[in-house]
Amino acid sequence: MRHTPPARPARRPVLHRSLVTAGAALVAMGLVSSSVIPAFAADPVDGARTSGDAMFPNVGNGGYDALDYDIDIAWTPDAVQTGSVVAGSLVATSTMSARAAVPLRSFSMDFEGLEIDSVTVDGVPATWQRDVDVDAIRHKLIVTPATPVDGEFRVTVAYHGVPQAHVDADGSYEGWNATTDGATMLGQPIGSMTGFPHNNTPGDKATYSIAVDVPTTLADATGAGAAPAAAVSNGELVAKTPTSDGARTTWEWRQTRQMASELVIISIGRYDVIESSVTLGSGRTIPAWSFVDSTSTAANKATVTTAVDQLGPIIRDLESIYGPYPGGSAGVVVDRVPRGINYALETQDRSFFPTRIGFSTLVHELAHQWYGNNVSPTTWTDIWIAEGMATWSESFYSGSDGFGTGPASREQQFAAWEATPADDEAWTIAPGAQTDSASLYGFQTYDRSAQFWAALRVAIGDDAFFTLIEQWQTDFAGTSRTGADLLALAEEVSSRDLTAFFQDWILDADKPAWPDEFALSLSADTTAALERGEVTTYTLTADNTGLVPLATSTASVDLSAVLDRASIDPAALDTALTLVGDELTWTIPAAAPGETASVSFPVTVDDDASGGTLSTTAAASLGGTCLSCASDLAVQEYPVDAQAPVIEGDATVGSTLTATTPGWTAGTSFTYSWAIDGISIPDATAPTFVLPAAAEGRTVTVTVTGSLDGYTARTRTSAPVGPVAAAAVPGPSPSASASASPSPSPSASAVAVPGSARGQLGVTGTELPIVAIVAAAGALVAGAALSVVTVRRRRLAHQADSA
Repeated sequence: MRHTPPARPARRPVLHRSLVTAGAALVAMGLVSSSVIPAFAADPVDGARTSGDAMFPNVGNGGYDALDYDIDIAWTPDAVQTGSVVAGSLVATSTMSARAAVPLRSFSMDFEGLEIDSVTVDGVPATWQRDVDVDAIRHKLIVTPATPVDGEFRVTVAYHGVPQAHVDADGSYEGWNATTDGATMLGQPIGSMTGFPHNNTPGDKATYSIAVDVPTTLADATGAGAAPAAAVSNGELVAKTPTSDGARTTWEWRQTRQMASELVIISIGRYDVIESSVTLGSGRTIPAWSFVDSTSTAANKATVTTAVDQLGPIIRDLESIYGPYPGGSAGVVVDRVPRGINYALETQDRSFFPTRIGFSTLVHELAHQWYGNNVSPTTWTDIWIAEGMATWSESFYSGSDGFGTGPASREQQFAAWEATPADDEAWTIAPGAQTDSASLYGFQTYDRSAQFWAALRVAIGDDAFFTLIEQWQTDFAGTSRTGADLLALAEEVSSRDLTAFFQDWILDADKPAWPDEFALSLSADTTAALERGEVTTYTLTADNTGLVPLATSTASVDLSAVLDRASIDPAALDTALTLVGDELTWTIPAAAPGETASVSFPVTVDDDASGGTLSTTAAASLGGTCLSCASDLAVQEYPVDAQAPVIEGDATVGSTLTATTPGWTAGTSFTYSWAIDGISIPDATAPTFVLPAAAEGRTVTVTVTGSLDGYTARTRTSAPVGPVAAAAVPGPSPSASASASPSPSPSASAVAVPGSARGQLGVTGTELPIVAIVAAAGALVAGAALSVVTVRRRRLAHQADSA
């Protein structure tokens, strides 16, 4: 914004679920028709006569969104000049393309001075009236179209007259200002309404086509010094067309990027035109048009030539922190102007400078191409975002932490903060709460807001800060945003709660606190694996790396992965430490810059702990940077508690044995291996085991291996059970004479015991009858129905019980 050189769609309403359900039920029951009833069009309304800007409550309008402005101006100097500056008049036509959010029976635009010839809406003559109150800063053109507008529409205003300056509440000038050889229109904050009717709020951006028809040559007010004239504006120069007689030339500019009206420039005068190009960081080349008053001194012209040469390097440097250059062209405009507009201004694409260009001011205005132009304030209260950043950029560019060799930007901004006493009335205007346009361009907008950006960098650290200032551009390119939007993005990027910080720096009407800055470390007194009952001591250290004594800093330690294996005695903690649940908080004492504060706390490993890691992390409050904020200490692994498994069940062929594991550490997982006479049985790995016929006369054991995360595994084998008894063979009965004995269970017949062949275990005289029974049972099972077998099994069982 000004720099004086030294002396979103509304959400659709949602029906309550119960209403939707009830409605569906009524349709289903036929109580209401399911036909769609056409909605009645909304009744047309009058568009708001304000944009809701607290700084300028009667400037800006509502009800529509401006999309594009097509402005044609023909400016002519008066035939007779009587003053030191050139008097002139203009004839113009301006068309605004817009979109109505709701049907409008009338709408307003801001338009100051000049005389209106006609107004049409979509080509049809419209009724219009002007509502002017200079003291209230209200200059309204109220348009009533022949029929209400809805959706996109076009309003064309033809007008003429002597262009006027707008005098701000602070006494500065903007709008049209006569110069020694022409006229210059500057728009910040609200002066563009002296040039064309429009929605005069930075919250409503649009694209622009600006054609300016001027004499091909101009002279000063005395008629002397005739020289080539130029008409400068924003965007890209798409045509320069002379009349057939060469007396006049039309300069046509097209701004395809979104632009707020306060950034429009139209400057007419005797200019040397410098055409060049700028290579951006991406390698893309854009055109640059620069203009310097032809009557400037050689020394002043030299500053412009130097500035033009510096455009590329400065833009590329700024791209490295703000992201890609947002414009389609670049350049500067330098004019000899009256005292009322003796200020630099970030007019989009090519900034305006009075008389000459200083390097720091050039950096400031180029930074505005991102902050203020690419992303603009929604209302003038939030001017502090862009002006603060542009002012901060000057200190960063010259500082050793940026692109220069001077004092770092932190030191520069801190020195300015420290030099302004707390009782200085400069602090009594809060940047984000200001409403008086008379003080708009004061300390709070530039100095305090630049200090805010430096303090924010301290508070959230470099990584988050530089991510934030670039993401603000990439996320919101071409839009207008608020301080609340900046707070939300800063919190998102930094993962910090910045509400209190923004309140102090932006919303409170007093001197804000410079943030603490410190480096935090967490360490342990050992790196060896810890034993049960061992005490280890952690130490937190805070090195004051800032410019003020630590006053509000804290550090927190997450102990959730420590206290599951260890404990802390709250009574043994330092008074600066507070333990709540799994979080330990350290209130850091007031260490002076360069000093170090530290605190230690003991942790005792639990008596039943085994394995795993005591993992802890520390986090710093605002202004803190973690140098080493994590600790991982291994806990020694101990064997899992173990006892020999116990086998339960009847040691009889066909019976099921179960392995139980009493006395093991809770949570232990087991694997099983069954053995007969010490020989493992393949695939017998379940906690139960059905005794096969081959186990008869032998002993059975089970071996279990228990494992548990954090413990070493252990293996135990049960005491043997056996010898295994033969399965009971029922005696003969009449009812069973034609039946076979029941077949053995699959486990009893399918398990082959290694070493059970003849000659290995000897013949006892019982093998043959058993083998015969098994073979006969298998044959009968293969040929008998399952139901008959089941009945006969029950019958045999009954006979056996009777016996």
